[in-house]
Amino acid sequence: MDIETKEVIDSSDSLKFGWKLMETKRVHHGPHHSTRYVLSRDKQMPNYEKISSLERQYASLKGQLKTYEPMDPLIGIATFVLLVIPFIIYVLFKRNQKKDIEEHNINIRRRMSAVLKEVQPLL
Repeated sequence: MDIETKEVIDSSDSLKFGWKLMETKRVHHGPHHSTRYVLSRDKQMPNYEKISSLERQYASLKGQLKTYEPMDPLIGIATFVLLVIPFIIYVLFKRNQKKDIEEHNINIRRRMSAVLKEVQPLL
């Protein structure tokens, strides 16, 4: 058997692509600690190449997700105090930015879901 292994912080997505949990490790960084998961997968499993390709595609899509940063209250107050128009422009810009990010993330999540649906019958 040809087994591949990898160590990840969050195993939830990997388990959807045929990975099996082998070990859980507690890693200490001074006073802090984190949990790492050691996963394994058989390279001889049916549809390995297709599953591996879909996993890379899923990871690429997940990396394209964006994060919305809410309006900074200090900037909002400063622009309102200085001039009302820049405040209104800033609010409209942030609202539009939030809408664009939400639409982008919905599209990416839809594509991620399609990848998961495509990999399900292969496992």
